[in-house]
Formats: sequence, structure tokens, C-alpha cells
Amino acid sequence: MNGLKCPQCGGVYIVKNGHAHTGKQRYLCRVCTFQFTLNHARPPISAEQVQLVDRLLSERISHRGICRVVGVSRTWFRHHLQSLVQTVPHRIDPQEVVSSKR
Repeated sequence: MNGLKCPQCGGVYIVKNGHAHTGKQRYLCRVCTFQFTLNHARPPISAEQVQLVDRLLSERISHRGICRVVGVSRTWFRHHLQSLVQTVPHRIDPQEVVSSKR
């Protein structure tokens, strides 16, 4: 049709789907309903930025403040927090706590 392919499924039935807040054209794949923008310019988050975010979290700085200082989006920050929560054990065995104090 218009020469575009879906980056998700490779489908060719692509239609225009409004504009992003940056003014770029958005597209919708009618096969898998994936929405995308061509040539988006979002740089990846470096490992140094992730370490800085983790260090600032331990300093009890506000979440919005961390996003402003490091230059990450609040959406990325929320996903990063969710991944951190999944790595932390949520259950503490009382026997382990007692034995470690002795």
C-alpha cells in the first residue's frame, strides 16, 4: 500500500494514526494493532545513568527530581522501579533474622 512494514510483525497493512506530541506521524498496523512512529529519536539509557538513578534512589530524592536530573522519562523510571521490586525478596524468614543476630 504505502511501502511501510510493521516493526512488530512485518505486516504491510499500515494506516496513519494521528500524530505524536512531537508532531511526528503515528502509524497503526491493522494486522497486530501495534502503534509506532518512524525514525523516533529516543536515545537509549546508558549504564551510568541507571547507576546514577539507583544511587539517587538511596538518597531519598523525589522521583520527579531524579527524572529531571538524570534526563529519563517518568515512564522509564516507573518500569525501572518495577524491575527493582521484582528483584527484592518480599518475604523474610524469622529464623534467618534470629540466627544472623547471634
